Amino acid sequence: MARLIYLLCILTSLVGCSHNSVRNVQITLDNQVEADTYYAKEQCDKAVALYQSLAIAMPNDTKSLLRIGNCYARSQDYVKAQDAYQQALIRDNSFVKAWYNLAYVRAQLLADTVTEMYKHTDPTSPEAEKIRNLTVQVLEPFEINLEVANEMQE
Repeated sequence: MARLIYLLCILTSLVGCSHNSVRNVQITLDNQVEADTYYAKEQCDKAVALYQSLAIAMPNDTKSLLRIGNCYARSQDYVKAQDAYQQALIRDNSFVKAWYNLAYVRAQLLADTVTEMYKHTDPTSPEAEKIRNLTVQVLEPFEINLEVANEMQE
């Protein structure tokens, strides 16, 4: 009789665990659908919070981290975007989209840096022409000229 009670206790525990697991999976799936919907509507403020919870719930998930990075990049918060892409690459170092987007935001940060450097360089200094040339070269792939970059920074 004691053995039967013991088996019933174990079965009851397993059924309870199974029910909680199914519920957690359903919540995760619902969060994924909701996050993707917000992302598609470009409501990144709502999508990021959901993607962050998904990234925690699913340790191998890279899509959520990519989307978090994309949201931050859209709002020109390149430092946070860079962090999100790097987290995705820690999980999967062959994730090409994360590498591409990381390179892009780092290029944006470089463009911002050289533009700021150019603004604060004395035009009469011996390095001014080198700095100007570097700035023009960095901005060229973004199709931004120096005058436009200066206006953007002000």
